Amino acid sequence: MAEAKARLSLNEVRASMRRMQTEGEKLVARLRRDARALASQNRRETVSNLLSDARKVQADLRKRAERAMRDIETRRSRILASLEEQASRVAERVVKGLNVATQDEINDLRRRIADLERRVDAAAKERAA
Repeated sequence: MAEAKARLSLNEVRASMRRMQTEGEKLVARLRRDARALASQNRRETVSNLLSDARKVQADLRKRAERAMRDIETRRSRILASLEEQASRVAERVVKGLNVATQDEINDLRRRIADLERRVDAAAKERAA
C-alpha cells in the first residue's frame, strides 16, 4: 500500500508528459520567433536579447529545480512516514507473537502493584491501631 503512494499513477505520468509536450512546443515556437527576429535585428541588439533570454532561461531552470527539490523532499517525507508506520506495525506483531508485555502493560501493572501496596499498608495500620 505504501508503494502505491510512492509511485506515480498513469494519469499523473500522462499529465506530466502533456505538460512537457506543451512546454516543448512553447520553446520551439519561441525559438522560431527569436530566429525570425534575429534575422532582422542588428548584431548588438541580437547579443543583448540573447543574453536577456539566457538569464530568463537560467532563472526559469532554477525555479523548476527548486520546485523539483521541494517535491522530492515532500515525497521523501511521505515515504519515510509510511515506512516508519509499517515498521511499527511489524514490530508490534513480532512483540505480540513473542508474548512479551508491552510498556503500557508494564506501567499498568506497576500502578496496580502500587495501589495494592497502599491498600496493604492501610490495612496493616488499621490492625496495628
